[in-house]
Amino acid sequence: MPGPAVELQAVTPQNLGRVLALRVGAGQEKFVADNSKSLAEAYVYPDRAWPRAICVDGEPVGFAMLDLVGPDHPEAPEGRASYFLWRLMIDADRQGCGYGRSAVEALIEYVKTLPDSRCLTTSYVPGEGTPGPFYERVGFKPTGEVDHGEVVMRRSW
Repeated sequence: MPGPAVELQAVTPQNLGRVLALRVGAGQEKFVADNSKSLAEAYVYPDRAWPRAICVDGEPVGFAMLDLVGPDHPEAPEGRASYFLWRLMIDADRQGCGYGRSAVEALIEYVKTLPDSRCLTTSYVPGEGTPGPFYERVGFKPTGEVDHGEVVMRRSW
């Protein structure tokens, strides 16, 4: 059964303030960077960052950012594409509505259109309240790798 309809929209001058106002729930701050930091990183890495507002009926309810390293990118590992879910957050007041699941599915559908697309990888900081169980529920599986203290997960197709 499909989740609620979400749309991935570019972050623009018109929605920037609303994206910056989004906040995760209490205790979740240690698991995901603030959207202002994510947007700063997108500015610094314009050749690979793909930031998007997660919107419902045109209103931002969350934020996602992919790290897109296509097969022709100079940093592509062994000339292979690497697609990574760098950030995902849903505003505290909108959590539990299925928007996160729908956003992940929309992100995957986008990544499937990219060259040499075989999977989407992500990682999370372990601890109480971690997003790991959410990622497992949406089909990611642990790879057994730990990168800079973060558990690496992958969803393949």
